[in-house]
Amino acid sequence: MSKIYRTVSHVAGYTGMPQFEIKGAKIYRTVSHVDGYAGMPQYEIKGNRIYRTVSNVDGYVGMPQYEIKGRTVSHVDGYAGMPQFEIKG
Repeated sequence: MSKIYRTVSHVAGYTGMPQFEIKGAKIYRTVSHVDGYAGMPQYEIKGNRIYRTVSNVDGYVGMPQYEIKGRTVSHVDGYAGMPQFEIKG
């Protein structure tokens, strides 16, 4: 399964441990997530866009939160030209 890691350009700093795990089209927090494990999916992948699920800890949002470009993912709290996450695996 693919895992998602923070990049060195992440706004909260680099972490060598995976933050999320991709299972099918759903993204789950890993046990090494900075805010702790969550058994419910946090995000859903639709095409190259990532949306919050209704079980996201910050609540559902109908607009995409992230965009996948190659193996990197750019972020939500305003546009950032640098990737926030990297998909490995």
